[in-house]
Amino acid sequence: MDVYEYCLESKKISLKGLDGKKACFLDIETTGLNRQHSYIYLIGLLYFNKEKNSWYLRQFFAHHIKNEERLLKEFNSFIKNFDLILSYNGDSFDIPFIEARFKKYGICSNLAEVESLDLYKKIKAESPYLDIENLKLKTIEEFVGIYREDEYSGKDCIEFYNQYIRNGDEGLKEKILQHNFDDLYYLGDIIKIFNHIADVKKLAIPLDRKEIGIRIEDIKINGDIIKICCNITNLDENVDIIHYDNGFNVNWQSNSMVIDIEVKEGLVTPTRKALFIDKLSFPSKIVELRDLSEYVVPDNVILLKVENKYIMENIKNIIRELILYVK
Repeated sequence: MDVYEYCLESKKISLKGLDGKKACFLDIETTGLNRQHSYIYLIGLLYFNKEKNSWYLRQFFAHHIKNEERLLKEFNSFIKNFDLILSYNGDSFDIPFIEARFKKYGICSNLAEVESLDLYKKIKAESPYLDIENLKLKTIEEFVGIYREDEYSGKDCIEFYNQYIRNGDEGLKEKILQHNFDDLYYLGDIIKIFNHIADVKKLAIPLDRKEIGIRIEDIKINGDIIKICCNITNLDENVDIIHYDNGFNVNWQSNSMVIDIEVKEGLVTPTRKALFIDKLSFPSKIVELRDLSEYVVPDNVILLKVENKYIMENIKNIIRELILYVK
C-alpha cells in the first residue's frame, strides 16, 4: 500500500460559509458497487494545508485487494485531521461504502466524528432554479466552465485494476491514479455553481430613489397557488403591507415578503407540463408583464414553471412589478 501526495500550489478554492471548518474533498475507487463483496483500492482526498498555505491532494492506493485493510486504517487515521468531508454523491456511495468495509475489518470508524456535505444533494435541492440537463458530475463541471478530457470512467478503472493485480503494469496504475486525481482536482471547482444559484435568485428594484435588493429564499407550490418567499435588503424604513388583489396576495413585513400567486396548469408543448399565470386576471395597472421564456405562448400567458424548472426571469419580473404596484 502506498500513499501519494501532491502540492497544488496554483490551486484556489473558495470555501466561504463553512465556519472555518477543516474540510477535505473525498473520492474513492472500488472494484464494484456491492459494499459487502467489492473492495476499495483507492481513496483520494483534496485538502488545504494551513501550515504550508497550499492545497494538497493525497491518494491511498492498495497494490492488491489484500492490502485493503491497511489502506482503510491509514485513511481512518488521517481523516481525524478534518471535521468536514465534501463529496459528490458521497452520502449515498463513498461514505457508506467505507463504513461497510470498516465494519468488515472491525475498524473503529472516525467518520462518525466528521460532518458530511454532499454537493450532489445540495445541487439537486437547487436544481429547479438551474437550466441544466442533468446532475452528472461532468454536466455540472461544464456548467461552471470546466471542460476536461476524461478518457476513462470508474468502470474502466476497475478493469485496469484487475489487470494491474495480474501483471503489475505501472501504466495501468498511473491511469487509475490520474482518473481519481482529476475527479478530485476539479471537484473543488464545482462549488462555483452556488454563486450562480445565488445570482439567479437575486434581483434589484429602484424604489423611492434608491435600490433595494430582493433575494428569493424559497418557492413552494400548493395546489393552484405558488408561494414565493423573499428577503429584502437595503431597506431603510419599516414596511407593513398586506395586499389582496385579483390573482395574487402580498404580505410584506419589513425585510420579509411572501407573495402568493394563483396559477394555472397546461401544456406548453405536446409533452411538457407548465404552470403559468394569465396576466389578464391581474390589475390593469400591471402592464409590463410579458413572457421572457424561450417558449412561444399567447400574449396573456406568463410561464412560471415548465416540468421541474422554474422560469426565473419571469418570476423575478413578476416580483418586480408586484412590489412597484403595492408600494
